Amino acid sequence: EAKYGVLSILEIIQSDFANLQADTEAAEAASTEAYDRFTVESNKNKAMKLKKVELNGVDRASAEATLQADTVDVKATQDELLAADRYHEKLVPQCLDQGQTFEERTAARRAEIDSLKEALKLLQSPDIATSS
Repeated sequence: EAKYGVLSILEIIQSDFANLQADTEAAEAASTEAYDRFTVESNKNKAMKLKKVELNGVDRASAEATLQADTVDVKATQDELLAADRYHEKLVPQCLDQGQTFEERTAARRAEIDSLKEALKLLQSPDIATSS
């Protein structure tokens, strides 16, 4: 009867309760430690991501400034190209063959050279030299 007495049942209950309390306290300590590790890791990740967002904002501002400067450069270059194209179109007719043969161009060039030589002789003549 002592085996199944009230005191023995209370001792079993007390032993089971002590085991349950020890298991619960151990599980709670492990959970608290896991939570603390998670909190520290989360705070680190949050700080890193905030820093990354900040750096990305700086990079974005820099990229936008570069884009604006490059856009201005492209506009200026396009304007220069347009002016050069217009000038080229103006020069092309002057440079194209205007229906003269090689012999005609050579004769015209020869006549121009001869007239320049004659003008040089006139400028070097003593009459011109004494009049100035």
